[in-house]
Amino acid sequence: MSQKRICIIMFIFLLIAGVLLSKLGYYQLIKGQEIARQAVAMRSRQVELKEYNRGEILDRNLLSITGTRVSTALYCLPREMIREHPQGTNTSANVTEELREQTLVRVTQILSDICGQKESQRLNTELKQAIESGKPFIRVAANLTPEETALINSSQLSGIVAAPVVRRYREDGFLSHLIGYCSKGQNQEGISGLEKCYDNILCEHTTSHELTSVLDARGIAIQGLMFKLRNEQEQHRGALVLTIDKRIQEIIEQAMNEQVKTGAIVVMDVDSKEILALASRPTFNPYGIEKIVKHDQNGSLNNRALMAYYPGSIFKILVTAAALEEKLVSPEEQFNCQGSYIFNDEVSIPCLREKGHGKINFSQAFALSCNPSFIETGLRLKRTGLLEYADRLHLTDENLLGYGNYQAGSYITIENADPAIGNACLGQEGVMLTPLQICNMVATVADNGRYAPPILVRYTIDREGNKQMLTRPTKEQVISPQSAQILQQLMEKVINEGTGKTASLNEVSVAGKTATSQTGNFDEKGNEILNTWFTGFFPADNPRWAIVVLVEGGKSGAENAAPVFKAIAQQMLQ
Repeated sequence: MSQKRICIIMFIFLLIAGVLLSKLGYYQLIKGQEIARQAVAMRSRQVELKEYNRGEILDRNLLSITGTRVSTALYCLPREMIREHPQGTNTSANVTEELREQTLVRVTQILSDICGQKESQRLNTELKQAIESGKPFIRVAANLTPEETALINSSQLSGIVAAPVVRRYREDGFLSHLIGYCSKGQNQEGISGLEKCYDNILCEHTTSHELTSVLDARGIAIQGLMFKLRNEQEQHRGALVLTIDKRIQEIIEQAMNEQVKTGAIVVMDVDSKEILALASRPTFNPYGIEKIVKHDQNGSLNNRALMAYYPGSIFKILVTAAALEEKLVSPEEQFNCQGSYIFNDEVSIPCLREKGHGKINFSQAFALSCNPSFIETGLRLKRTGLLEYADRLHLTDENLLGYGNYQAGSYITIENADPAIGNACLGQEGVMLTPLQICNMVATVADNGRYAPPILVRYTIDREGNKQMLTRPTKEQVISPQSAQILQQLMEKVINEGTGKTASLNEVSVAGKTATSQTGNFDEKGNEILNTWFTGFFPADNPRWAIVVLVEGGKSGAENAAPVFKAIAQQMLQ
């Protein structure tokens, strides 16, 4: 062979080798990562370990309110469960009915020991459908106990695993009335509460928190690589930041669990009018919402903090503010309480003290909640005066910034007749307010007469991480600082000398007002059901927090509501 021919052959060989090497380098160096991803996608299966792939709801300190609980769930790989049988290594169509039934019986028995015998038929059906359809993953149970998890781990059954799942909601009803809940399924739309109000923000969220199984060419999990937890950094951060203080919310939730079967509590920052905590009882578990919607006999879905009630003697705060502003009364003015206010021979309204208080000045009348004294004061204001100041203090406004109009049906409607005016002055017929509205009224007084609407949301975070602050209106001076400060002193006297002694604190001074309102409803024994209230602020000499407590079905504000206020305030000060 000539030297020339050898050179040509070597050139051709080197050319082919170069092409092959360059092609190999291209796939290895340039396309390598993409091919690897495709290979993994072809030979792996993932299941999302978050119940709801939505943005988080955070408190004012950026502490998570949603997604704070992790439970253990039971997952199955149907193909892996029949791996031990020779036929099981083929597609599901080639698995004999007999072997399939044998496997299902064994698996169902183990799972029934965990999920309960009542679930055996459901489990059998779901597993059979998964095997027939080739579905890679199914979740068959949630909220496993440590004992159930140990039973799974000791079963040595191929294709089942206990894995952690991030739960969006707490089952104890923590802040559930404000948060609301979402629909199940792929859409996961917000149905109520903040989940609904900010659905467009919270749905802008993607994350990877998955259970991954690597499969061979037959679709069977590779031993040693069967289940892996994969966590990737979140790329989109749709989120909602509230004014709620999680620590204070925990305090009022605990107080309600211990002392309030039915009612509501609101805590507000006096200066900013931000809601720091809000709760209603009875509450509900978002995970049992379908059953609750069908059989909600105790009204657990109702947010009582945003429902209208007769405010009772708490409305005397408004009467006092108006009378002080119009200079129709002074703290030292003398009244004479004979036990009732008589309008005519047929109509009279009794005082809380049957025998009456006798001669009493207005400051004492406020502290002891003397009805005749306030009826006389209210009649001086007349119907127009009461309505004017109710409007000036925005008492029936139903706008909660960041939440929208909650439409509670609150109203102040007073007939132009003395008995109607008298009833209204005592917070009964003609006056319906929500606990939130009452709390905001007290915060206005504590803030030296400056009003601003209550606010629940600080800002939102879109999918690019940009903050969108909520617009806050400028404070409005609705009563003079002088009148507000006199009213503050009167409310402090309620605690020191009057009906609110059970709300007093050793640590700081307190100002407040008790109330016991009639409902017109009666129990089986014929006793009228009463709603009991306490609202106040502290420290009295430098107001920071305003609180309202409503306890339905109580005896008096002093006995039922004021001690709840005290328990909450004490823990807040710690």
